[in-house]
Amino acid sequence: MTIRPARLADAADLSRIHTASFDDGWTREDFATWLSRAEGMAVLAIRERETVAFGLALESGSDAELLTIATAPAQRRSGWGRQIFRALDEEACTRGLKRWILEVARNNVAAQGLYRFHGFVEIGVRKDYYRAGEGRVDALVMSRRVGPHGGQDGA
Repeated sequence: MTIRPARLADAADLSRIHTASFDDGWTREDFATWLSRAEGMAVLAIRERETVAFGLALESGSDAELLTIATAPAQRRSGWGRQIFRALDEEACTRGLKRWILEVARNNVAAQGLYRFHGFVEIGVRKDYYRAGEGRVDALVMSRRVGPHGGQDGA
């Protein structure tokens, strides 16, 4: 298993995993745009020459905004999300960022568990933020400090 920075050439793999993970999966072109931005932070996990998970974040002032973490369906519940977040957190530390912030769908219990494991706390709600089938679902806004012990100290 290898975790490394994502490159422009990885955009199709990231799109494949994202589309399998979310109703509004992003295209290869979407990922190419994100991966081209200097403020972007992206890492992926490779197992036996196959991309199995990735994470994408954005440097925004002193904040690190977590945009998405996704794992290939056959690889879920294997700890990839935790490893991906740790790698992104290391990059955020290297860049001198201070706080993580993210939105997660209220009905995405697995992602909420991952974020709580890493010390994120809820700081707000965005009503009807995500499309969900024929309706809408709220987004929980969560935060924690950047760094390996950030979450233990609160947001």
